[in-house]
Amino acid sequence: MKMKKLKLCCLIQCWAILPAAVLFLAGCGKNDEPAAPSAQNQKSSDSAASLQKAATDMKDTVQQTAQDAAQKAAAEADKLKSQAQQQVQQAKEQVVSEADKLKAQAQEQVQAAKDQVAAGSDKLKAQSLIDQASKLVADTKYADASNVLKQLASLKLTPEQQKTVDDLSGKIKTALAGDATISVGDLLKK
Repeated sequence: MKMKKLKLCCLIQCWAILPAAVLFLAGCGKNDEPAAPSAQNQKSSDSAASLQKAATDMKDTVQQTAQDAAQKAAAEADKLKSQAQQQVQQAKEQVVSEADKLKAQAQEQVQAAKDQVAAGSDKLKAQSLIDQASKLVADTKYADASNVLKQLASLKLTPEQQKTVDDLSGKIKTALAGDATISVGDLLKK
């Protein structure tokens, strides 16, 4: 119990001393000069105005920087868009060019195939006429064979066919010359 009384006493003393110390300290900090509070208030308002001005300046700077960044971004986007359009146009032109080249190659191949077919057809037709003329020469129908060989003039002949035609022409000329001599001789006999 004694201990409780001791603690209670200490507590009461603390409660009594504490308000007195606060009053004492509050009185010590008090200045009697009336100009000091207004100077301090002036400093506070100057600081507040200065802070307000700095905040406004900072806001303006941030806005200007944001506008500049937006303009640069828009300009860069336009530049990239233009480059992309140019690349698309170049790719399109290249595709058209390649398609035209392929089309031209295909047409050349088709024409070559047609030429081969025509040449093959001409070769077959020429061979047929040569065979017909050879048969007429063998049958001693030289005039008919000569007429058949004349049809070959418009056809392109292979070297072998040309040699055969030349040989047949020689035989026909020789035979016709011989027939003409015989005919003249027969006329003279009469």
